[in-house]
Amino acid sequence: MSGKDRCAAPVCEVARRGDEASPEAETKPAAAVPRPLVRTTHISTTTIKLYRLMIFIRMGIFMLFFNWRITNAARMIRSTDGGDTSKTATMWTLTIAGELWFAFMWVLDQLPKMMPVRRAVDAAALDESLLPTMDVFVTTADPDKEPPLTMANTVLSILAADYPADKVTCYVSDDAGAQMTREAVMEAARFAALWVPFCRKHGIEVRNPEVYFNAGSAGGSKVRVVARGSYKGTAWLELVRDRRRVQREYEEMRLRINALQAGDVQRRRRSLADRRSLQRRGGTDEDHDGVVQALIGPAGHTPQLGDIDGNKLVDLTSVDTRLPALVYVCREKRRGKAHQRKAGAMNALLRASAVLSNAPFILNLDCDHYVNNSEALRASVCFMIEHAGGASEDAGKVAFVQFPQRFDGVDPDDRYANHNRIFFNCTELGLDGLQGPIYVGTGCLFRRAALYGVDPPCWRPLGGVAGDAAQPAKFGESAPFLASVRVALNDHPEQSQHSTSPTLFLHDDEHAIAEASALVSCSYEDKTAWGRDIGWIYGTVTEDVATGFCMHRRGWRSAYFAAAPDAFRGTAPINLTERLHQVLRWAAGSLEIFFSRYNALLAGRRLHPIQRVAYLNTTVYPFTSLFLLVYCLFPAVPLVSGDAATGMFAVPPTATYVAFLAVLMLTLAAVAVLETRWSEITLGEWWRNEQFWMVSATSAYLAAVAQVALKVTAGKEISFKLTSKRHVTTATTAGAVGKEKDRYAELYVVRWTMLMVPTSAVLAVNIASIAARFAGDQWWDAPAPALGAAFNVWVVVHLYPFALGLMGSRSKSLSPILFLLVVVAYLAVRFLCLVLEHLDGLDGYLLNVKK
Repeated sequence: MSGKDRCAAPVCEVARRGDEASPEAETKPAAAVPRPLVRTTHISTTTIKLYRLMIFIRMGIFMLFFNWRITNAARMIRSTDGGDTSKTATMWTLTIAGELWFAFMWVLDQLPKMMPVRRAVDAAALDESLLPTMDVFVTTADPDKEPPLTMANTVLSILAADYPADKVTCYVSDDAGAQMTREAVMEAARFAALWVPFCRKHGIEVRNPEVYFNAGSAGGSKVRVVARGSYKGTAWLELVRDRRRVQREYEEMRLRINALQAGDVQRRRRSLADRRSLQRRGGTDEDHDGVVQALIGPAGHTPQLGDIDGNKLVDLTSVDTRLPALVYVCREKRRGKAHQRKAGAMNALLRASAVLSNAPFILNLDCDHYVNNSEALRASVCFMIEHAGGASEDAGKVAFVQFPQRFDGVDPDDRYANHNRIFFNCTELGLDGLQGPIYVGTGCLFRRAALYGVDPPCWRPLGGVAGDAAQPAKFGESAPFLASVRVALNDHPEQSQHSTSPTLFLHDDEHAIAEASALVSCSYEDKTAWGRDIGWIYGTVTEDVATGFCMHRRGWRSAYFAAAPDAFRGTAPINLTERLHQVLRWAAGSLEIFFSRYNALLAGRRLHPIQRVAYLNTTVYPFTSLFLLVYCLFPAVPLVSGDAATGMFAVPPTATYVAFLAVLMLTLAAVAVLETRWSEITLGEWWRNEQFWMVSATSAYLAAVAQVALKVTAGKEISFKLTSKRHVTTATTAGAVGKEKDRYAELYVVRWTMLMVPTSAVLAVNIASIAARFAGDQWWDAPAPALGAAFNVWVVVHLYPFALGLMGSRSKSLSPILFLLVVVAYLAVRFLCLVLEHLDGLDGYLLNVKK
């Protein structure tokens, strides 16, 4: 039986048994039938059907347009005088090549969106005894850019999540080896003893204390206030009294962590082992020992009720006070060793957790992404486990469940498109109907076995995973770790005893801690398959995309789930500069993948064809910047120089060209409207995404192409710049809370970077072009200049958010920097024109000399 046959066999068997069901079975009570954990609904409304039809119509128009365009170009080249044939051919070739690339990228972007599905989860149908154990990985790399208080709140939200305390272990990876980070985690561990029972007692949402106590003061989401009618007796009064007492303790913890951070600014980082001074490069320490420390031991299986002694701030006599285990991990780093950035830290956590808790499922969160929905962990498990026949048919084939990224602290207009609505609400939703969404780095639940590089059940040999799959040559020489790998590869978390009796370490188990410390050494991965076939993938700054691709390439599928309320929420980049550097990192990493062994074109037959298209689109999109920059700058040359013969629109556009252009724009608008209808995003969000795409394509994408070109040709590695996040602050005055300009002031601060130069040039050149056109006399009378003016306006409108970013604050007045850019652009274009004229004259002189 082939792999595909084995995949389909269980489904067919269920259908056959259903057809042969006896009449007696039909009379059984409906309650005896287990409720499915996940319901999948294909979007098949009229809107999505029209959307698909419009895509194919536009693709047909593309074919007709390029057929006419190429034929017309050949005719124009043949009719040109002999001396100008090469110049004309070059102009037409560049123009058509750019248009073909834009059309190609549009098709790659639209095809994966045509089969969207929506998923609903019934977490209430979960059997509490079948809940598997779960490890949660939290990563931080620089306490200056990723505030320790933010990380502490993320840890607290995880510990307080609605999941059995004895089945969760939270691991915090401190990749900088900062003493301040370690002490902040310890502060969170101490406060958790009060915060977690308080959340359980009153059903608090959200379970991030900063957001709960200070909602709105730092751009956080509003707190869902518990209604008084939901309480009986004196519980409402208890909530008011307990909240005040817990908030006081939280403020004291905040002050201690802030004091740690303030004091650390005045001194160098200290190593955790011998207090040696460390030098910092690139925002992270590069030389320190490995440390694994259990800050909170594993909880027992029996609930432990609190007491009412005088040391307690709240009455916990009826509340389970057990806490999930909390482990601090700092992997070893040495100068001269490749540390592999975040991917290396994640693989170190993967190994350390294997000998401590070895949970079958792993939740990956960035240090600034907290648990916003306390049932998020339960909801994610629904996609992974079998449920007495009630789970979806894909439960055993799901490698990871991706949640959308949602952010606090984003301005109401989302000027810099931080929410990425088009990607999450359209692309990821569409891919869920194929082989599954792309892994995007955080808010993702993994199956540990899939991270170990095994095939999904439908592609494995009969009999499951072989016992010798855990080979030292692939995983390393640690015997305890190899034993844990064998357990993970051959275990069934939804059925086995492992799910109810986890092999959690003991709080004083020095042997297990020592083994975990050895597994996070910088030399453990030498001559193994880590980062190549096992764990998170190395060789790119976007390890998330490459890791998800490897799983899909093996035949695994993934799932996408947008919970309500949002499962996780994070912190957006603090300003335009940080946002552009974030986009640069993504774009450079995508191109790295394209030029590596993880290219989608090289994937095997297990990858769905349209899934391959999606990955190809994800890895080649930065090349668009090359064509777009030429299009945005070239029309200004003839307008400022006054030589219309050198312009892109030197030949007046024909009626056929105008008709094609009009139809293409109308169909694009129709596709956009239909896309917003079925994806439930607004036209404003769609337009903001388009605007920031233009900003990114003329800045970060271009820099990414240059960086990867240097890496491919000269071997120069791409520098990694960690994105700075907004610091958690509390407004101390009532006036500051209500002022939008104070709340989002950090977002509008102008911090100049070289990434802004190309986009500034494009903006200035097109503004100058518009001014030059209005200053002339003929642009109203000729179709070519009018079409060029429309194009200039189109570019400027797209770059409007970037112009606001250059102005700073939320000012609507014209910034002097824009006027300066226009003048500089005008002079630069004039200089370019003089150079071109000089070269033309030199060519003519050389021809005369030869004659």
